[in-house]
This record gives sequence, C-alpha cells and structure tokens, in this order.
Amino acid sequence: MQKTAGFHHISAMVNDAQKTIDFYAGVLGLRLVKKTINFDRPEVYHLYFGNETGQPGTVITFFPWAKQLKGRIGTGQVGVTGYIIPKGSTEFWENRLQKFDIEYESAVRFYERYLKFADPDGLELELIERQEGPINNWSFGGIQPEYAIKGSGGATLISAQPNKTADVLENIPGWNPSGKS
Repeated sequence: MQKTAGFHHISAMVNDAQKTIDFYAGVLGLRLVKKTINFDRPEVYHLYFGNETGQPGTVITFFPWAKQLKGRIGTGQVGVTGYIIPKGSTEFWENRLQKFDIEYESAVRFYERYLKFADPDGLELELIERQEGPINNWSFGGIQPEYAIKGSGGATLISAQPNKTADVLENIPGWNPSGKS
C-alpha cells in the first residue's frame, strides 16, 4: 500500500466572506492565497487561506453562503480544525485572542499545549504548540514568523461509526493512529 503523506486542505461553509477574511487573515494571520469561484455554483466564492505559498497541508478553504442556516456540529464532518504554532508561542496567541475578544480554553493533550476557540461562524479551532514543521515566513497584522501558524495540526472527525472511520483512514490512505483521548 502506498501511504498518503497527509491531507491537502479542509473546506467549510460560512455565512459572510468579509467576516471570514477578517478573521482568518486579520486575526489568525493566514494568507488569503486565492479567491476564486465554486465551480459547481459560480455565484459563490471559494476562499483559500494558508501559509505564504499556500503549501498543501496549510490550507483551509471556505464557501461563503450569506443565507445559509447556522450549522450544527454533528456526524460526518470535521469537528475541530487544528493548526500548529511554534513552541513557546502560546502566550502570544492568548494575548492576541484576548485583544480580539475571542474566548478560548487552554489545555494539554498528548503532552502538547493547545488553545481551543471558535471562529465567527462557530467552527471550532485549535492552536497546538509543536516543534515540527517549517516556520511560516508570512508576516501580517502584527504576527511575525516566530509566532505564525505553521500549517495543519490535524482535524477531529465526528463519526457515528468511529471504528469504521478508523478502518478507512488506516487502510486507504495508510494513516496510523497517534493516540486516543
């Protein structure tokens, strides 16, 4: 079996394109890599955010639909999207989230410090301190490379059948579980 190195990006639906840009670029400091259309629905934008080059594994994309109902977290979706931040940068991010009046929780899981909070549409996010991954040299909105989000820190999937989901992830892309919480 050929193993898959990781996932390319995560996509989500949101209500407001400008609010999404303001949050992901303005607050989190991700680069708006590309704005295009949803090729299935050309009247809808497709926004791409990532590191300075939009490298696979750093990207999250959004389809803004102004009139969609507020989403609910449930089965068959990403429940939490994680981002890797440099070791020792948690205090910077706590201060930044406070500056923007964003409520967050701080915790430790699998010996890693992380901050958990939500975006304006209620999508759950985590900033996870890890040594791995190259520094993101994109600097924006007061976020210097020594604090900038490096890329994806993983995703928490919500599944009604977790054993079957694990079987698919282990046997098709060849991923291995790193732990259980």
